Amino acid sequence: MRVGDWAHEALWPFRALADQSGYAPSDIQIWCLICVVFLGALVVPETYGDLVLMRRRAYTTRKVVRLDTSGDGPDTPVIEFTDRAGKRQRFHSGLAVNSTTATVGAEVAVIYDPVNPNRAREARRTLTKALGTIVWYGTIAFLIAFVIWGE
Repeated sequence: MRVGDWAHEALWPFRALADQSGYAPSDIQIWCLICVVFLGALVVPETYGDLVLMRRRAYTTRKVVRLDTSGDGPDTPVIEFTDRAGKRQRFHSGLAVNSTTATVGAEVAVIYDPVNPNRAREARRTLTKALGTIVWYGTIAFLIAFVIWGE
């Protein structure tokens, strides 16, 4: 069995659902829909966390304690801070190191949720965060458009 045949057969439950709704998508449209669901599951919780931080935010300044170089992607800082209750919190930034965060011990502005201090981000990197968000949601929008109007 060829890979293309295997991929076609793997889609039979989705094709059956589409047939019942009167829609006849191609295999690539179904795969794109699966990608939309997967990307949405990754991006939407992150966006929700950002929205919560916009409502309930507390600012502090603390230090980079380590640089995470373990992945295939860009190096990211690990930042430690003390919340309002005096408890030390540590988080991995989702943003690549820049000139401010490239050295261990560097002072970094942090925004966190006082109700849930595990929800923390680097502050003052709004352009980088906004560009990433635009790219992810743009990709999702493109895939949805292809699912609806493709081929």
